[in-house]
Amino acid sequence: MSTDDTQWESVQLLTEPTRRGIYDAVRAGRHPMTREEVAAAAGVSKSLAAFHLDLLAERGLLEVDYARPPGRSGPGAGRPAKRYRAVPVEFDVSVPPRRYDVAARVLARAVAESGPGPAAERALDVAREEGEELGRLRRPARRMSADRSLDAATQTLHELGYEPQREGKCVRLRNCPFHAIVDVAPALVCGLNDALIDGILTGLGSTGVSAALDGAPPDCCVTVARR
Repeated sequence: MSTDDTQWESVQLLTEPTRRGIYDAVRAGRHPMTREEVAAAAGVSKSLAAFHLDLLAERGLLEVDYARPPGRSGPGAGRPAKRYRAVPVEFDVSVPPRRYDVAARVLARAVAESGPGPAAERALDVAREEGEELGRLRRPARRMSADRSLDAATQTLHELGYEPQREGKCVRLRNCPFHAIVDVAPALVCGLNDALIDGILTGLGSTGVSAALDGAPPDCCVTVARR
């Protein structure tokens, strides 16, 4: 089976709403999740969660391990629980095939290898301008407090694929939408993320929040927080 066929099958698998909700629940987890945890997070029964989880694992979208709950070991601790974790995968399905990732890698590498200078500076300026436009298009009509700014930023970043997760006064980004070019230009990609998100906050009219390059792997390099 070709790579394209495999990708089409994976995409088709995730079009079923309940299965997609279960997959998203696992992706949102910060640790391997048991069937019970996934069922609770997705709002389905344990048996339904188990069916979809095992199907996703068979297709290589989830990986499986077994472990006892923390603090339980030795005789009488019970059988280890089956746990699931999302596998990092990317789908690029289009008709006819397009390879925008290759163009992005070429351009990113060219800018990065040119070193500090006009090309890199202009790339950051454009990223910030694009971010401001994206923010303006989603700017709420009401006045923005710090909490509302975090809510608006979370929604916008979710639409852009950053997989934001609100943690109190901070929004951590679980995914970098530009991951395909990180290996050829890591500093440039982090700078573009920072400039783009800073522009989004400006466009949203955010108050009391800012973006900063202080993310920790495997998250995106940028976080948004009240500062």
